[in-house]
Amino acid sequence: MVKHESIKIKVATIFTVLCALMAFVSVFPQIIFSLYLSNKYNVDTANASAIGIIGGADGPTAIFLSGQISHSFTAIFVLLTILGSLYLVINKYKEKHN
Repeated sequence: MVKHESIKIKVATIFTVLCALMAFVSVFPQIIFSLYLSNKYNVDTANASAIGIIGGADGPTAIFLSGQISHSFTAIFVLLTILGSLYLVINKYKEKHN
């Protein structure tokens, strides 16, 4: 039974780390890239997004804009990361007090 619990915790740890990485990959490069471009070209981000929407009608740009990760995808991975972390903390607390 102890071996089963150990495998369960290892799987939960791996799952939590993967969810955290997916959330990080889907959020931070997008934010950092937009801040970099707005500072480099001294452009307001609201105007830059309007240009992206207007210019999104042609082929490669439309594919690029439609291929971006949605915010619900990010929210799901953040939620799974939080739940996995809570599970691991609660398991560690139970293990320590038994």
